[in-house]
Amino acid sequence: MILSGTELSKQILARIKNTIEEEKITPRLVVVQVGNDAASTIYVNRKTKAAQSVGIAIETMFFETATTEELVSAITGLNERPDVDAILIQLPLPASIDTQTVIESMDPIKDVDGFHPDNIAHYLLGLRDVQPVLLQAISWLLSATHQNFKGKTAAIVGKSDVFLKPLSYLLALLGMSVHWVKYDELAGEPIPPADVLVVALGRPHVIMARDVKPGATIIDIGISRTPDGKIVGDVQFDEVSPIAAWITPTPGGVGPVTIAALMWNTLLLALNKADLS
Repeated sequence: MILSGTELSKQILARIKNTIEEEKITPRLVVVQVGNDAASTIYVNRKTKAAQSVGIAIETMFFETATTEELVSAITGLNERPDVDAILIQLPLPASIDTQTVIESMDPIKDVDGFHPDNIAHYLLGLRDVQPVLLQAISWLLSATHQNFKGKTAAIVGKSDVFLKPLSYLLALLGMSVHWVKYDELAGEPIPPADVLVVALGRPHVIMARDVKPGATIIDIGISRTPDGKIVGDVQFDEVSPIAAWITPTPGGVGPVTIAALMWNTLLLALNKADLS
């Protein structure tokens, strides 16, 4: 079965739009973008379109170039703006910028992506009701399969502990035993069999049929562009899909649901602020 993120995102966005209309609020999201990276511009445009479709006010704070200090100053200003509910730093930032310093300059209660260190710590302690955007998207996709994951095994293939630890926590909450596979540890060896395989490498077609347990659920987060311009995932879809029970396509899988999760978190942050005021 194909896990269509395009269809799932339509359902989520409709729910967000209905909630905004019922609550009579206009959440405001500000996207901070540096440079003219083509992929980042495409993503920002898609986020803008999604926000406008549900009634979220969205601004883009664009910098041709910027220093770390200039970005921190700009974000400090956004922290102080009472009309701003959510801030998103469009990654990746140029190599000359200290990304972690910029992320940490955000007010955690406006961090829509959920990857401020304070928010990660609170999430891992079960103290935050707003999930990191990517984890929310994965949670929705797994839920859409209507499976009971208790007692099953999960493998995460990735590169970053910032991603691996929170995702491990999410999968463990669903009752799965989880193991990590760092890409540099693969060394050409197949991945240990798992009922759920989540891949986030950004390396085209690195996961083959031999890496997949028959009947597994595959969440392919990685995205790359081939020399001929085709967008592909980390998983060799044509080879793996016949043996998987569920699999996300690329494009049209995780990406649209992640954008919907961004809108969902913007709504939650706006509602939380309203409750506090």
